[in-house]
This record gives sequence, C-alpha cells and structure tokens, in this order.
Amino acid sequence: MDRVLHAMSVFTHVVRRGSFTAAADSLGITAASASTLVRQLEERLDVMLLQRSTRSMSLTAEGSQYYKHCVAILSEMREMEEHLSGASRLVRGRLSVEVDQEAGSVLLPTLAEFRSLHTQLDLRIEVGGEGERLIDQGIDCAIVIGHLRDSSLQCKRVGSYQAVTVASPAYLRKNGVPRQVANLHDHEFVHYAPRRSGCARHPRFNGEAGTQTLRLAARTVVGDVQTVVNYATRGLGLAQVGLPLVSRLIAAGELVELLAYARPAVLPIVAIYPQRRHVPMSLRAFIEWATSRFETDLPTRSQQASVDANEWNPSREIGHAAAA
Repeated sequence: MDRVLHAMSVFTHVVRRGSFTAAADSLGITAASASTLVRQLEERLDVMLLQRSTRSMSLTAEGSQYYKHCVAILSEMREMEEHLSGASRLVRGRLSVEVDQEAGSVLLPTLAEFRSLHTQLDLRIEVGGEGERLIDQGIDCAIVIGHLRDSSLQCKRVGSYQAVTVASPAYLRKNGVPRQVANLHDHEFVHYAPRRSGCARHPRFNGEAGTQTLRLAARTVVGDVQTVVNYATRGLGLAQVGLPLVSRLIAAGELVELLAYARPAVLPIVAIYPQRRHVPMSLRAFIEWATSRFETDLPTRSQQASVDANEWNPSREIGHAAAA
C-alpha cells in the first residue's frame, strides 16, 4: 500500500509540474523512476492516466478524475497523520500557496521571516493566480483579493485592500488634473492584467449607486503590478493600485492621489482553501503569519494622513495647470 501511495504522490507531482523531469527533480528521484511508477499505477488500474507524446503530456478523462481523488486522499492522510501524531504542533511537511500579485507585493518581501520560523516546512509559492486552480492543481491555499465566489471552499479574511488612483506630477502638468470620475475618459490609464487571465482590471469608483467599474480604453495593459506603478511614476498615465504599493511614493511626492472622494469600497483579502476536517498546522501558521503581515504593512498614521490630505494643488506644487 505504501508503494501505491508513493506512486499516487509521484503522479500528482507530474500533473502539477507538467513533466516527469520537473516532478522527479522536486521529489529527488530520477525521471525514469517517476515514469515507471506512473506506468505501474496505470497497469494496476488498467487505465491510461496520461496521454503522452514526444512534445506534450495531458491528462485523460480518467486521469483527471483519478488525480482529484489522489489529491484528496493524500491531503486527508497527511492531515490525519499530523493530527494523530501530535505533529499539528510542529510546522512541517509541504505547503503550496498561490498569491494574487498585489497581495504578494506585501507578503513576498518578508517571506524569509516565515521560512526562518518554520525551517522544516517545504514551501512552494506561485504568484499571479486568482484561486481558480485551487482544487484542480492541488494548491493548499490561495491568497486573493475580493469576496469568495465558490461556496465549496473555506475562507478566512487576512487583510483589507484599499485601491487608490494615482498619477505623477509630471503627467498632471502636461495633461491637467481630473477632478471628476467622468474626466478619466480623456486621460491615459495604465491597466493591470493578471498574466493567467490576461483580462485588464478596470478601475472602480464609489458614487451614489455604490462602487462601480469604469470601463476605460485599455491602450496600455501590463501583466506586472509593480510595472504598473513604475509606469505611473514615469508619467505614462494614471493607475489604480493598492494603497500599500504607493503610500510611500505619495508621501514622497512622486505620485499624487486623485479622486480621493471616490475611493472604491475596501475589499477583503482572503485565504481560501478546500473544505477539510482538519486544517494542517502548516496552513494555519501561514494564514496567521499572512494576517500579521497585512496588519503590519498598513500605512502608518503619518503616511495615511499624507495620502488623505493630498488634495493636490497644482498651483502650489508645479505652477498652474488646467483641471481636466
């Protein structure tokens, strides 16, 4: 039975990594061994799990169904072993986390802190996802912005996301200052599009009817949120990003917050993970750490005051510039 479970584990790694070689490297075995174990699994089940060719590999319909069961069984066994052995008090094992890029801009710079606290944990981080692959790809947890859409998942709030609209003083000198949301149609806007979906995120603004999305011409679309900030700082257009990303730039005068009166409603940052009877200590520890990081990274009172008070006066800052 142990050999079957080992083969199941190898099979799930092959699916996640996309090749026998990548899976073998992550497991510390040879690609030939990984291939043999999966082939023996197929022979035992009398079914083909993977469709192989010289250029690609894909799951068969039976393989896709079997993969989901393998993920559930292996996860349940790991959790039960931790629970019964008392290992729930020790953070170890493997944890796979997917992080939204904007949320990752807060977590990843201090990830070494979490690793130093839990040296026996094997941690894998993927950046840029939105939780849509949580079950199919065996991700243990996803940190995403927004409300939970899948009721089959568990959800825990770990932070808050406040979006702000910004531009550089140089851009505003040249193009004028938008005073109303409707004026934004006359301005360049740098959109962020998560690489996996490729869909541009349009800015949101709060008005009498609540928070609504404003669809602007997506002439500049970037798949990296830090690049969006860099482009805005260089005067290529307006941008709407999370406050932690730009609070220091606003305080330093490199960016200016616009339309503060119409800031969109705060969104939750949530950890989502599959329903399970026992939440592993590794996952609980990561969620607790992520919560503490989002609390720590909130703008300081002085930074927040600088942002909130930044009703930009073009005549004071750069000489007279027409409002637009």
